[in-house]
This record gives sequence, structure tokens and C-alpha cells, in this order.
Amino acid sequence: MVIDEDLLLTAVVRVIKAEKPAHAVNVRVELGETADDGGVMDVADDLAELESRGKLKRAPAFDWGGSESTPKARIAYLVPS
Repeated sequence: MVIDEDLLLTAVVRVIKAEKPAHAVNVRVELGETADDGGVMDVADDLAELESRGKLKRAPAFDWGGSESTPKARIAYLVPS
């Protein structure tokens, strides 16, 4: 992981509380300078790693009926309760 796990989880919670989708773009904005070195794709990779560890889960996605998958930086997450 590039970004500290606790900082990343805190940023996800803050984005969710602001009623925004917790995807890499919004989480990176919430992290501010903390994510400046890595950028959006590092945040997306770290969010995916936290999902693989069970610390995050994917938010329900809207199906537009297309064949394209959601870009990695736009996958929204939730904190499991």
C-alpha cells in the first residue's frame, strides 16, 4: 500500500459522510497532500487492496446496460458494518 491504511479508511468515511461516492477520485481529493505523490491510480490500487482484505466493499453500482466495466478510479466503496 502506498497510503497509510488508517488515513485511507478515514478519508473514505469522510467522503461517504459528505454524501459523495467513495471512489478513488473523491477519496484522493479528501486525502489532499497525503496522496500527491501517488495520484488517483495509487489511491484506486490501495482501495482495491483494502477491498481484498475485507476492510471495504464495493458500493452497489448502477447498470447502464453497456458492456464496458467501470473504470478502476470510479469504483465506489463502502465501509462494511
